[in-house]
Amino acid sequence: MINKKAFKFNIRKRIKLLLIMFILLMLIPVGITFSKYVHDFIGDYLIEMNDFYFSSDKLASPAITYHANNWSGVSNFKIQFSLNNHKNNLLVSASDIDYTVTVQTPTGVTSTITTVSGTIYTDEMTDSYEAIITPQRVFNSGESVTITVTATSSAPYVKELKAYYVITVGRQGISYDIEDEINRPYLNMTITNARDNYIAGEAFGTYELNHSFTVDEYMALSAAEKAKCYSARITLTFDPTDVIIDTTSNLLNSATYTTTTVNGVAYISSITFDVDPMSSNVIRFYKLDVSQNYTFPHENDPSIITFNAL
Repeated sequence: MINKKAFKFNIRKRIKLLLIMFILLMLIPVGITFSKYVHDFIGDYLIEMNDFYFSSDKLASPAITYHANNWSGVSNFKIQFSLNNHKNNLLVSASDIDYTVTVQTPTGVTSTITTVSGTIYTDEMTDSYEAIITPQRVFNSGESVTITVTATSSAPYVKELKAYYVITVGRQGISYDIEDEINRPYLNMTITNARDNYIAGEAFGTYELNHSFTVDEYMALSAAEKAKCYSARITLTFDPTDVIIDTTSNLLNSATYTTTTVNGVAYISSITFDVDPMSSNVIRFYKLDVSQNYTFPHENDPSIITFNAL
């Protein structure tokens, strides 16, 4: 027996598709690029009519480009992404989706993922991946590499999702990221110093400004001389109407900071501190709007916290 409700729904979808095709055909003269868009749009619409949904939180069709300028140039860089078999909570693919993921890297870096195949089962909905990009040489400040991540479904239909990650060295040896999620009252900022030396911040004794010390040489200095050196000097600037730094952090004991007055109350809005060689610091900030997600890097959004390093 024919399901009249389903039959009417399919008829409506076909009428909608015919109307869309008619309108788009009227616009064909605008050029080849738009024609390709029309082709892709119709292709996606057709396969979605058959309950096929292959998407990603980071990859897209057409391809999307992300820029990150927080790479140290010497430490690993993580690229995280998920593949999904649903459009929303109600529209889920009717069958399992077979796919292949490839990560292409230029000369000078490698990836823990090159090619991997998988299947998103109808009852799982999401597969998650993390590609760790490792430099094979030291990259200098301003240098960048482009990583290409592609996911291609092979069954029941073919669809390609892609993203380009352009990662740039902001300050050699120093990197940072922000870990956050919606409806959480705080975010964590991790700062990693991969340098293995100290720098003279001012001239003293027989040492000139910017003289480099090994860790052993630094340990042999007097307390007064050590106070004139640093490995990495970090300055964070932020708006206290967006985020408030956790004042219980040990960093505040040796840091210098400036304040901004909001409604008659002084809040820290900038903080400068030193980070030891080969170490990481996690700094917590509390969000005034918990509905925000300040994860960084995230697409092409700037960081909610401005980062500077010497």
